[in-house]
Amino acid sequence: MPPTDTESRRQAPARITVPEGEVRVLESHHASDFTMEAGQWPYHKICWVAIGRGQVEVSGNCTEIVQNDFIILPAGLEHRFEDDPSEPLTLVILCISTTHLTVGATGQREKLWSELLKQMAAGRPCCARTGFHHSSLVENFRLALREQVNSRTGWQTAMKSTVDRIMIAMCRGYCELREQHTNSSTQTIIGAIEYLDAHPYENLQIEEMAERCRLSPRRFTDLFKQQTGQTYNSYLNQQRIQYACKRLDETGHIVYACHESGFNDLAYFYRVFKKQTGQTPGEYIHAQNPNKQH
Repeated sequence: MPPTDTESRRQAPARITVPEGEVRVLESHHASDFTMEAGQWPYHKICWVAIGRGQVEVSGNCTEIVQNDFIILPAGLEHRFEDDPSEPLTLVILCISTTHLTVGATGQREKLWSELLKQMAAGRPCCARTGFHHSSLVENFRLALREQVNSRTGWQTAMKSTVDRIMIAMCRGYCELREQHTNSSTQTIIGAIEYLDAHPYENLQIEEMAERCRLSPRRFTDLFKQQTGQTYNSYLNQQRIQYACKRLDETGHIVYACHESGFNDLAYFYRVFKKQTGQTPGEYIHAQNPNKQH
C-alpha cells in the first residue's frame, strides 16, 4: 500500500547526495513535529516554500517564512528550518553542486550566483515581484522536479538548464526581498507586459496569461487595456511585428521572420505587417536596403 499523507511527512531532514557538477531537487513535506538541527551543507540551495509557515534560522538569527517565499542558502552557511506546528512546511529545494557554477559556463554561472546573493541576500525570505513572476518561477521548480522524477534521456542536463533559468529570472528582477514587496493586480499586469515585450514570439493566449497572473480573463483584459491602451491581441501583434522587423533586418527572409515572430500563417502575417508598418515585408526589406534580396 502507498504511504498515507501523514506517513509521507518528514519528522527530520532528508539526506540527499548531489553529484559533482549536478543539481537535484528535494521535496520535503514536514510533519507537525518536524525537528532539524542547525547544520552546514556542501551544496547551494534555492528553496521555495510551497506550503505552510515557520522560521529559517541562519547563523543564529531567526526570520519568519511563509507560503510562496523563496530563500537562497549558499553552501557552508549554517541554517535550519523550524515549522509552525499548526501549518507545517512543504519545501521544494533546488540543491546545486558548487561545481555546477564553475564547470562549462566560462564563469557566467558564478557571476549569476554572486548577483543573486547581492539581490536576494542569503537566508532572507524573498517573494516574486508579481503574481505573473511567481507563476513563472514556480513552473520552473515543478519542471525540474518532473525531470528528476521521470528521469528521461537528458534529464540531468534539462535540470541544470532549468536551474540556470531560475537564477537568470531572479537576477532580472523576478524576486525582491519580502520586506520591500508590495503587490497589486496592476503590478502583475505590468509584469505580464514586460514578459510579452521580451517573448513576443511565444504562442501566449489570453486565457494562459490571465491564469499566470491569477486573474480572470475578463479582469486581465480590462487591466491590460488600462495599462497599454490596446487590446491584448493588438498589443501582441505590435510587439511581434517589431520583432519581425528585426529578423527581416538581420536575415532578409520573410517566411523565416514570419514564423520566428510567432505568426504561423503567412497571409495573416502579411496583413498585420502591412497594417502596422504601411508596407509589405518585401517593401520593408527593400526600403531598408535596396540591394537585399527577398
